[in-house]
Amino acid sequence: MISERCLHQELEKRFGFTSFRPFQLQAIQTLLCEGKALAILPTGHGKSLLYQLPAVLLDGLTVVISPLLALMRDQLQHLEKKFGIAAASINTDQSDEENARARHLAQEGKIKILFIAPEQLDHVDRFTFIQSLNCALIVVDEAHCISTWGHDFRPSYRQIIRFIQQMPNTKVLGLTATANRKTEADICHQFGGAVTVLRHSLNRPNLSLGIIPCTSLADKLAQLKQLLTHFEGTGLIYCATRDRVELVADFLQDMGISATGYHAGFTAEQKRHLQSAFIRDDFTVLVATNALGMGIDKPNIRFLIHFDLPGSITAYYQEVGRAGRDGKEATGLLLFDPADTKIQRHFIYSAIPKKEDFHKTLTYIQEANEAPSLMSIKCATGMHPTRTTVILAELVEQGWLTKQSQQGKQVYLPNPQNQEIDLSRYTIQNQVKTEELQAMIHYCNQTSTCQMGLLRHALGEENPEPCGKCAICLPKSYPKAPLERIEQWLDQRAIPLPAKPRYKLRQGMALFEGTMRLPPFVTFMRERQTKTTIDPDLADRVLKAIEQWNLAAIIPLPSHTWAARTAWCALLKKHYPLLDLLSWKSPPKARQGELLNNDQRRDNVHGLMQATPQQLPNGPLLLFDDYIGSGETLREAARTLTQTQKLQLIPFTIALVKWHLGKPGMV
Repeated sequence: MISERCLHQELEKRFGFTSFRPFQLQAIQTLLCEGKALAILPTGHGKSLLYQLPAVLLDGLTVVISPLLALMRDQLQHLEKKFGIAAASINTDQSDEENARARHLAQEGKIKILFIAPEQLDHVDRFTFIQSLNCALIVVDEAHCISTWGHDFRPSYRQIIRFIQQMPNTKVLGLTATANRKTEADICHQFGGAVTVLRHSLNRPNLSLGIIPCTSLADKLAQLKQLLTHFEGTGLIYCATRDRVELVADFLQDMGISATGYHAGFTAEQKRHLQSAFIRDDFTVLVATNALGMGIDKPNIRFLIHFDLPGSITAYYQEVGRAGRDGKEATGLLLFDPADTKIQRHFIYSAIPKKEDFHKTLTYIQEANEAPSLMSIKCATGMHPTRTTVILAELVEQGWLTKQSQQGKQVYLPNPQNQEIDLSRYTIQNQVKTEELQAMIHYCNQTSTCQMGLLRHALGEENPEPCGKCAICLPKSYPKAPLERIEQWLDQRAIPLPAKPRYKLRQGMALFEGTMRLPPFVTFMRERQTKTTIDPDLADRVLKAIEQWNLAAIIPLPSHTWAARTAWCALLKKHYPLLDLLSWKSPPKARQGELLNNDQRRDNVHGLMQATPQQLPNGPLLLFDDYIGSGETLREAARTLTQTQKLQLIPFTIALVKWHLGKPGMV
């Protein structure tokens, strides 16, 4: 047994702290003595030390399983430099070479901590590799994701339980800031054996909470602009989708506020750069989806604003808890428009599969000529990618499928079964997610109960005292901001099309954003198949927009349905060299909007486009289209053109739409 004196000595020698924070010593001693512990601590209470210190003292490797890639990057940066602890990580944000090096270091016993994303355990070969390591401690970060009753249950977390079960002599530590009593009991049951639960008060006495009712997107943007004129320091704005992140970041930049966006669509290198810049306070505001994760080590976030409604109390508490981790005063606000519930209901629908989805997937695998991969299953079934992943994980767990590695590629083999597929887990999940969303809506609408107290009670604390500083305890007023300029900005906003280096595409532009259904977009899409002439105002707007690139030529994409394509080619030819050299070898079997997911849309156009052979001019070339959805047709055009030449391609489209995933049509 490791003495308390030894723990204090290691704390000061290795980590430079003269004393433990409340709860830390008890949690570490419990883990080392009893072997299994679940620590439920609020954000900013030093959860990382609960495994970092034991990792140094234990003989063997500590494996930290976390979905928070930002946490991995952040901790790896300072574990070795600051504390002298050798560590590595394996995740999809790293190159194959970086992951191979991490595996080698782990095998050779040259590191003390290995961070892995839970999805790594989904692959047969990677699971076998992790299982072969000399693990002294398994750490399950965001442990609520294990539980069917948790707000953020993830299929890949089931493999963690299998991993724990197959290593019965290894110590296990679960970490979360958000587990109610039912989730807590489920986590302990799944860990197996005797699990000691350590639950700390979730109060954040330095955090002032508030709700600002809003009635539209323009209203939210106006409120946001007004708020940011009063806040000092750096802040974080959470949005529900990538599109919303880009819109809000664009708006703030155009309003003269130092801001940038962050979401899962960025490359690993871009995310690393943005994270480092945010920590250095290179800009005032970071606008992000939850791809930013909870693990980023930035204690001095002074304000945190939810631009969109979170899906649950637990998600909200966790995210708003990023503010004020240094103990100084901080503010957490939520801009609430009742219409925001639509996107959260969509997320619930996307994640919960139906009985027919299971049978559709299973039938395809059973009838396939060869064992299919995840990619081929997604393409064949046309289901939402998230739903496909959930279904495969469930069918494997219930014994209907076996995962197998064939030449490094994971495939799925059917197993004979007599019983019915058990879907009870998804009945529970639908209930949990729906109730969580309703609780979040109630939090936004209620005007009588302390907001911090309501959050704490929902997360399992009994009789929490009022915080004395939220907008209920200490009423605050938020005057309505004028909307006229904001609405004008929305009407005139051009949407950046992100660069796609893999396809040799630079950043481009779309004029109209489809999901907002503004009048110019509606008119254009309604008339595009019938009207052969060009609206003069639209022509002026297009010509003005493309002036910025000093184009060498314009290449229009082929289309059988765009009635005004000939007129547009004639107009553009008056101003720039026009190279109408792309065509279809054979037409796609279906229109992109009729297909069910982006895998089908990619296969629908792959290899079907051709270009008239000719030497293209040096300089920027504009790929011009009427509208794009998934972008697969645009990428196929880029692939066709760059087969024989290095080119500077810039995508430009009049309208940008968003296709449904799992069903046809526009969002």
